[in-house]
Amino acid sequence: MRHKITWLVLITVCLSAISSFANEQPMLVRFSAPASDYIAELVVLALDKSGVSYRCEAVNNVPSQTRAIRLLGKENGLDLSWHVTNYDLEEQAKAVLIPIDKGLLGYRIAVIRSETPDLFAKIHSRYDMRNINFGLGFDWADLAVFSDNGIKTTQISDNSQQFNMLSLGRFDALPLSVLELNETKLAAGTMLDEHVVIRYPSATYFFVAKENKALHSALTNGLKRAAIDGSWQQLFDKHFTTHILAAHLAKRRIIELENDTLPRTAPLDEAIYWYSKK
Repeated sequence: MRHKITWLVLITVCLSAISSFANEQPMLVRFSAPASDYIAELVVLALDKSGVSYRCEAVNNVPSQTRAIRLLGKENGLDLSWHVTNYDLEEQAKAVLIPIDKGLLGYRIAVIRSETPDLFAKIHSRYDMRNINFGLGFDWADLAVFSDNGIKTTQISDNSQQFNMLSLGRFDALPLSVLELNETKLAAGTMLDEHVVIRYPSATYFFVAKENKALHSALTNGLKRAAIDGSWQQLFDKHFTTHILAAHLAKRRIIELENDTLPRTAPLDEAIYWYSKK
């Protein structure tokens, strides 16, 4: 979910929230900047729906996701961060168990070299991909997923070099999320695979410090209300309908992977929170 960053909507609505609850002490919600437009607007939507008084504050220069999770609840730190979940993260912080990406970060389409357009033409299962080498960032959550499924991987230490590494043949395919495709400018000599979509269960959650029960409750209640009244779906559609349509998912074979890093707490049976698999 990498988008052009704008904070005007977030700041305006946060200020509005403060003025509308003038007699209450607003809840401070600090999170790292920059955030995508979608994330910023979803935070505001959830907090508005919760009915709490709140004040948002952008924190600059948080160097990594690992650092962000460690700063939760700290003085001069953060109150909120968002991550693809795993068991370790849910031990460190308290997850709002509603997937804010609707599971779509687990839908991957491969960027390949133009000289190998049929690389996935005969791929029908994960076992057929055993001889394909995938490039993944060393800190990408799906690195473990691909490795655990017996798929060859090459770690990318610098994401700015991922297309150069692909072009040079360091690996065969670069699996990007459906939600990233419209923001990704393909390098010369590369193309999107037209045959398959790789899918595995995955969830991106908001995380708060374990002791911050008030913010956890506000986000949980707000997201649930936004899911029920349709306002969350409207926001999601505004940001991602174009991405999903451009992926032509219905025309692709689905290659399922297992994801042993996804905690059993994930609400997989609550269809309202997930992108439809149909």
